[in-house]
Amino acid sequence: MMNAAKSNSLSRHEFVYLILSHNKLDQLLRLIKTLRAGSPESAILLHHDAKSALPDMAKLNEIGGVYLVEPRVPVQWGDVSQLDALLGCITYALQKLDFSWLSVISGQDYPLRPLTVIEAELRDTSYDAFVKAAPVATGPYRTRYYLRYRPLPRFRYAYRLPRQMLSAMAWLRRQLNQRQSLFKIEGGTRGLPTLLGIGTLKHPFTEHFACYKGSDWFTLSRSAATSLVEFGLQQPGILKHYRQTFIPSESYFQTVLWNNKDLRICDDNRRFIVWQGTQIAHPKTLTVEDLDAMTRSGKDFGRKFDAAVDSTVLDELERRLHGPIKG
Repeated sequence: MMNAAKSNSLSRHEFVYLILSHNKLDQLLRLIKTLRAGSPESAILLHHDAKSALPDMAKLNEIGGVYLVEPRVPVQWGDVSQLDALLGCITYALQKLDFSWLSVISGQDYPLRPLTVIEAELRDTSYDAFVKAAPVATGPYRTRYYLRYRPLPRFRYAYRLPRQMLSAMAWLRRQLNQRQSLFKIEGGTRGLPTLLGIGTLKHPFTEHFACYKGSDWFTLSRSAATSLVEFGLQQPGILKHYRQTFIPSESYFQTVLWNNKDLRICDDNRRFIVWQGTQIAHPKTLTVEDLDAMTRSGKDFGRKFDAAVDSTVLDELERRLHGPIKG
């Protein structure tokens, strides 16, 4: 495998595809082969969860141009480890690669259009980043939606609760969250950590520095990626604040980028996602039933796919993109 960490000079790759993965190794290798076939000169950065076994190194060597991001972070969705992993990967890319564009995808994503078309549009765009986000009111947070899910400036989630406490204290949790505003318990479903938050009126947001929320799957120019890393170094207090919030990766990056007046941000991350669920929405696993909607969408990547549920949809996407991937 290529190990960029051992190089003393920047390796030039106009386009970088950063994959964050944790399981489904066969599907991950299939995705990497598809990226390599569609973009032979690109760099593929792989951060594979430190809690999981790595894919076959010989197969990655055979594909070529794959950079394993190290050190690997043991990621827990919803807490600061997810923010640390992504920020660390962006820093790694800036330090080791001379690139123009970086696209963040998961191991369960898949391209919906030929990469040559996607890359040509990025070369010609007037935008610096494609980051879907929406402003968040920084007042008393009375709406249930924000209390249930999004990063809250009012609460510092510094205490992780044992998972087994969730069912035992379900009733107490509801009463605690509804009847007072000093403490709040969040998470505990769909793999999220169960966290106890302590209310605080202090937060870093002002009329000149707004809070945003959104998707942490995005596409960045080098200038946008650089601004993210430099902001954390110049404003460590804001990064420290986010380290004690709930699901920080779905607000920190969006807030930093959308507040940068020197960047032109498109409010479209170019991802096709079908959301389902009520209290905590999650992406539907895409199948052949979604194929026409995906291909008509004009989006760059779809998420998420599961070959164990429906591998035919991946076969058909490959056929439409460039014919079957061999090997």
